[in-house]
Amino acid sequence: MNQEIRPLSFGNLSIWPPVAAAPMAGYTDSVYRGILRELGCPYCVTEMISSKGLVQGGQNTWFLLEHSPCDRPLAVQLFGEDPDHMFLAAQKIHSLGLEFEAIDINMGCPARKITSQGAGGALLKDVSRAMQVVSSVKAASSLPVSVKMRTGWADSCNATRIAGCLCQAGADMLVVHGRNVAQGYGGKADWGVISQIASSVDIPVVGNGDIGSPEEAICKLTNSGCSGVMIGRGLLGNPFFFQRLIALLDGLQPMKTTGQERIEMAMGHLSRSVKRYGEYHALREMKKHLLFYFKGMKGAPKMRESVNHAGSTGEIIDVLKKAFQEMASS
Repeated sequence: MNQEIRPLSFGNLSIWPPVAAAPMAGYTDSVYRGILRELGCPYCVTEMISSKGLVQGGQNTWFLLEHSPCDRPLAVQLFGEDPDHMFLAAQKIHSLGLEFEAIDINMGCPARKITSQGAGGALLKDVSRAMQVVSSVKAASSLPVSVKMRTGWADSCNATRIAGCLCQAGADMLVVHGRNVAQGYGGKADWGVISQIASSVDIPVVGNGDIGSPEEAICKLTNSGCSGVMIGRGLLGNPFFFQRLIALLDGLQPMKTTGQERIEMAMGHLSRSVKRYGEYHALREMKKHLLFYFKGMKGAPKMRESVNHAGSTGEIIDVLKKAFQEMASS
């Protein structure tokens, strides 16, 4: 199956290239999204936000909703099992004047703390309720509504049926992760099922799962039948992904990102995080990011150990400066 790569269009949005950054709790915060935007990311989704937390006005929820004017177009991702709460959450987004271009409904998260509430991926076990959730959000908002789903709960037998039901309920776009909920992040994403869904519905389908490079993204765009692709773990420690992707689409061969460039980016990321959160929170948040920045580098195990034992951001900066100097002299 081959198709010309075109912009991803849904609602009044036209996204080029048709590649989005996946919402990843604890990683794709406003700081990292800002970095991705500067390097060419055309579309982002917030970390998942509890519909109940939004309705009740929890402080952490407001923190997750914050974004800069440069972080656009941006979808807000809501999760919840109660159609009424989802309706009120969507309404509140409008009443507070929060500027988003779309609402995304999480029906794929496999985390037990989410599925035990009947939310996230657990909604795929109750398709009738899942449809009510979509219908409620559509009724409450004028924004286009997408659904980020998996291929099923414990198998993928009903994937196309579930997708059809979500379309019937009013979804404007589906983002399909090619694993069922029970798989978590293990095994391989089934792009055959994603392609089946893409050919079975008349709304845009965005494929997600196991895209680790810009070359793989282009391959999926041209061969899967999807209108777009979404990149998750392939972006961690690799904000250069979109920069390289755009170069390839322009017919250029981008230079490989050097270790020094990655260290420089990590230092900038740390600085932004400290400015945004303060040292204590930034220290906790950046340790997990840095493990990905170091991936594949010479001396990575030693750097990871040093970062994990660091008690201040100053100690982390020392580790990064030392690594940069060693690379420069080698």
